[in-house]
Amino acid sequence: MRKNLVLFGLFMALLVVTYVFQEKRSEKEYNEAQTKDRLLEQEVTHLKLPSVEAVKKDGSWWADDVLLSHNIFKQTEKKLSEIKKIKTIEGEWKNFFSSPFSFEVNHRKWTIGDLSLDKQAFYIAQGDKIYLAVIEGASHQLTQDETEIEATKLNELVSFLSKPKSELKETQLFRFYPALPMERVVLNVEGSLPFELNLKDQTTEPPPIQGIATHKELSSKFFSLLSQINIKEELPYSEKLKFKKLGELKFFKGTEAVTWELWLKSDKSADAIIIDSAKKRAFLVVGGSLKVFFIQIQDYWDKKVIPSKDFVSFDRTDAVFIQGEKKAVVAILNREPLAFEVKGYKVDRAKMEFLIQFLFNLGPKDQAERVSLLSKTEKKQVLSEDNLRIELMGQELVLWRKTEELIVVNLTQGFKAHFNLVDENFHGKFEDVLK
Repeated sequence: MRKNLVLFGLFMALLVVTYVFQEKRSEKEYNEAQTKDRLLEQEVTHLKLPSVEAVKKDGSWWADDVLLSHNIFKQTEKKLSEIKKIKTIEGEWKNFFSSPFSFEVNHRKWTIGDLSLDKQAFYIAQGDKIYLAVIEGASHQLTQDETEIEATKLNELVSFLSKPKSELKETQLFRFYPALPMERVVLNVEGSLPFELNLKDQTTEPPPIQGIATHKELSSKFFSLLSQINIKEELPYSEKLKFKKLGELKFFKGTEAVTWELWLKSDKSADAIIIDSAKKRAFLVVGGSLKVFFIQIQDYWDKKVIPSKDFVSFDRTDAVFIQGEKKAVVAILNREPLAFEVKGYKVDRAKMEFLIQFLFNLGPKDQAERVSLLSKTEKKQVLSEDNLRIELMGQELVLWRKTEELIVVNLTQGFKAHFNLVDENFHGKFEDVLK
């Protein structure tokens, strides 16, 4: 028995060793295949282009003290890394470089030359060594002529390398703060109540109302808004730039803190400035990129009629429609498009599909415009009126139609979901959807 256990242990050990070595070899072979014949063999840390000489420091690109566009240089690095050698070329330089385009990569001269005769490759030189090459990556431009694909990709590369310095400057504000403390963010805008986002715990303060949760990807949502802040230029810091304060964002992580104050430039201009008083920095910003300052706390909540925790995927589910003496059980079939089955009534497909968008938060109705608590008085009023009630997925819902909005009341959870709605042909009644 003991001998068998020892043999079994040795067998398992051999399997593990074999698996590890096989995996490592496969990984090595894959990586070698991916990088084989690549013209670029090292990380790019230096680029000398017609308009600028750029150096990478700690992941950021700089031209002296000017921060350059992270996105543009990332794409440029990617395009350079996709250049693959087909073969070495012997011959006179002038035969392959009628209109040479030269630049430097890591202090080594590169020169882009002509397309090959069949237009399926191009000539490129590192120093004096000439290669026939292709760019393996996809093109961002569409073309219906397959013979023009390689020329299009080459033109894209040259276009990136030829951009003027003004287009190469960084415009995303957060890039100027590579170590922005972002565990907590407090937003305070004139005319609105301040609120806090805890990006570490994915919570808000104040918290959502009963029945509503925060977005699952709260930090991603906030960061996507933050990354939209674009600057026109960095201004020399001055207290005179502070004309009228519109609000501020405060970032925290432990004892670290950064504050961005939003100021109106003057009473004669709609331009806005973000000022960091502690670091004595000021940025003239693009007005349309400041959404992060002006959205409300509810924009970070998951404002669904049926809470995500109660919503279950289904092939078929029943919804009970009740209004006055009328009652119908409608089977909803999860198809494309949705299908409905009901006894004793005929479904108005267009209006039923329209209603389901609100109940299931589909398409443009993915979120309610806002949510609010259902007071005891409102609950009594809703139940006393002749409103359509719907029992669905364990939730008791009531449609409460107002002049320019549809309120879906979730009686089970105790909140109201408000949707802007000016369609006068939809009253939210039983007879709208069931005839």
